[in-house]
Amino acid sequence: MAPGAAMDRLERARAGIRQALAQWDAADLAKLESSRQLLAGAVGDLRFFENAVRTGGVPHTVELRDAILSVKQEVVQATRVVDAGVAFFRGLLARTGGAPPVYDSEGRIASESDEMEPEVHA
Repeated sequence: MAPGAAMDRLERARAGIRQALAQWDAADLAKLESSRQLLAGAVGDLRFFENAVRTGGVPHTVELRDAILSVKQEVVQATRVVDAGVAFFRGLLARTGGAPPVYDSEGRIASESDEMEPEVHA
């Protein structure tokens, strides 16, 4: 494999991470799903690049190792942010039975009571 092609995949991984975080919106499930897909693509690109390094397609240097570790850390951090948003929406859907939530004047989901789950209303 040409080193240039492998480096392109590393840059594509970085671009995917940046795009995932730029479009991330905790209040929009469609954007969260899109961000998750971008991060999955970035991981695939990073694995492709790592394989090129392992097989000798790209010469191994200290700078290259540092770049790989940096991108891996970016993926981990971005994934935590996106996964938290997706988990929130899944939990909200489970709590409301798929209906959009209706909030009362105190910010509680209107169909819940204080006795239902007091830790949620703390």
